[in-house]
Amino acid sequence: MDNQVKKLNEKWLLLANLAANTGHAMIWPVTTLHMTLSLGQTLTTSGIVLLVAALMNMLGSFIAGQLFDRWKPYPALLIATAIAFLSVGTLFFFNGWPVFALLIWLTSIGLGSVTTLLNAYATTVTGKNTRVIFNNMYIVLNVGVVLGTLVVGYLFDYGFSWLMLIAATLYLTLGVVVAIFFNVDTDPVSDEVPLEEDENKTVLADDVAVEPAAAVQGERPKLKITPLLIWIAGFLLLMYLSYMLWETVMATYMHRIGISTAHYANLWVLNGITIIVFQKMISNWANKRNYAISVIAGGLIFASSFLLMLFVSEFWQIVLVFELLTVGEMLASPQVPAWVAQVTPKEVSGQAQGFVGMMISMGRMLGPVYGGIMLDHGWFAGLFLSVFVGMVLVIIGLFSIARKQKA
Repeated sequence: MDNQVKKLNEKWLLLANLAANTGHAMIWPVTTLHMTLSLGQTLTTSGIVLLVAALMNMLGSFIAGQLFDRWKPYPALLIATAIAFLSVGTLFFFNGWPVFALLIWLTSIGLGSVTTLLNAYATTVTGKNTRVIFNNMYIVLNVGVVLGTLVVGYLFDYGFSWLMLIAATLYLTLGVVVAIFFNVDTDPVSDEVPLEEDENKTVLADDVAVEPAAAVQGERPKLKITPLLIWIAGFLLLMYLSYMLWETVMATYMHRIGISTAHYANLWVLNGITIIVFQKMISNWANKRNYAISVIAGGLIFASSFLLMLFVSEFWQIVLVFELLTVGEMLASPQVPAWVAQVTPKEVSGQAQGFVGMMISMGRMLGPVYGGIMLDHGWFAGLFLSVFVGMVLVIIGLFSIARKQKA
């Protein structure tokens, strides 16, 4: 069979995902550190740069989704990878101010595009249920985060440029994998049918069918934003807004209650190890349930961790709460893109995964701003309580619409 009509092998998708996410993990943790410690910029300036970077990430996700559905996935992914490689590679040579900010924004467009396109490619892999593939990608993503974080921890003191050189090498590796193995058939009608699909329509667990996006031959497919997708979007936005609090203001909170920064760093290593060790077991449970059940259960566990933060005062208590948050994340996070793939036609899989990426980026964009405002006023209790209440309200709405549509 010619390479043009082959389907993508999952192992190459996972390898590409590993290279991309290890590179991602080496860039974002050091962005603020480089701007403040090496370039002499203020935290406010750093926050603005990261805000624009999140917007660029959203733009990359949107453009990539459109290109996957309406143009050609293979050259789109090659271009996105090239943007990431060239911008990060340039940072090795030029990382002063203000060129650093411009290159970080260009990098964000490339990284947002790469993530969306890899997720869209995941919906074309045959032989396995889509949610199993997304669970495997989620595990690999966290392996990449752990590896990238360890490299940053060991090499940051040797200079920012060397980290960018390693990251650029990873994106070059990604480009080689994409060039050799991703020139495959991404047609929505496959010859190898996943568990819950036939060749003409997508069927939900309780027999609700999703009609094709383009009923008229030749019509450009367009993602229809349904009420269910709106509630899923709200869930993603609030979940990642809340998650960003751990990556930003939580270190300050722990310092205020007498817990060292070293302990804060250890939480993230524990987070990655927990996901790598236990994700298969949790996903096996989730894969036997309806999408709504696993996502909502994960969301409730995730939200409850913020309520419990009102009562912690010692490090071991924070560890338990963070592990609870991690369990909720493992249940919900990999299931959502698979759920979106399930309730949208295959013809708009690129736009659907771009939609997911945009909502995640928006949550990541708003989280530091919201947390910073609350932190400046000393409203830690209000911060934890507000994100808990917000998530619960969105979960109630998501449960209601999912039950109504039997999704």
